[in-house]
Amino acid sequence: MDGTLLDTRHDIARAANNARQELGLPRLSLEEVVRAVGDGVNLFVSRVTYPQSDSRFLAAKEVFMRHYAENVTGDTKPYDGIPELLDSLRRESVPMGIVSNKPAALVDKLVQYFGWQLFFTTWLGGDSTPKPKPDKGPLVHALKQSGLSDSHPIIMVGDGHQDVLAAKAMGCAAVWVSWGFNKEQSAEYPSFRADHPRDVGSFIISSLVQRR
Repeated sequence: MDGTLLDTRHDIARAANNARQELGLPRLSLEEVVRAVGDGVNLFVSRVTYPQSDSRFLAAKEVFMRHYAENVTGDTKPYDGIPELLDSLRRESVPMGIVSNKPAALVDKLVQYFGWQLFFTTWLGGDSTPKPKPDKGPLVHALKQSGLSDSHPIIMVGDGHQDVLAAKAMGCAAVWVSWGFNKEQSAEYPSFRADHPRDVGSFIISSLVQRR
């Protein structure tokens, strides 16, 4: 979701800096905050406030979550080409799911806000399964939630190493997108590099044609 479908950078950075201000910490740059995103809320908060071993961590997490939940849709928007991609895949009857490391409640809020329940059969957060990405568990759970078997062929699309490594663990194709938070490919596994959402659509549809 973050860095693949939606540009959430400014709302996350605002919440992080509002939390830091409340905690008496100096502001971080947008780039510093973005570098901390991707591995779930616990690791994110530990990177932008206090380590998880610090007695102040849980309170800091609460402060961040409060600020972010209050304005999760403020400046967040789909990347250019994403609405067209989702529409084209829906027309091709491609089942789609969201597997994010963002807390599930916030994933749901964003899906509802953008009306994406029309496109996706399931949407999961980092707390929807015992382990988040790069574990393959969330992908397996997404298949079950969509009424598909564990062996159903899937394509994982994402901008982070967590996405690519989850695909590797699952043994499925991985598409790495270059427009997201991670400007350099951080894992070697991807089957395909996409520089625009239309590249994702072309890869998925051509893969479907080959299977038919």
